[in-house]
Amino acid sequence: MIQVRFMAPSTHHTMGGLVVDLDRHVLNTSGKVIPGLYAAGEVTGGIHAGNRLGANAVAEILVSGRIAGVSAAAKK
Repeated sequence: MIQVRFMAPSTHHTMGGLVVDLDRHVLNTSGKVIPGLYAAGEVTGGIHAGNRLGANAVAEILVSGRIAGVSAAAKK
């Protein structure tokens, strides 16, 4: 049996994104914290620079999500 699959370029992650500090606060264009706004995962552009392998961001999502959650709960 022969199977055919069509392939085409696609976007599988973001390049660039929101700027955050170590507690995952979102920063405005002046570099100041936007109170109550946190971001995690690939919406922040990630830590993988210009390229990354698929599913390689899973650890980043888990770790940055936990940091953002702890920061938000502590209202840091």
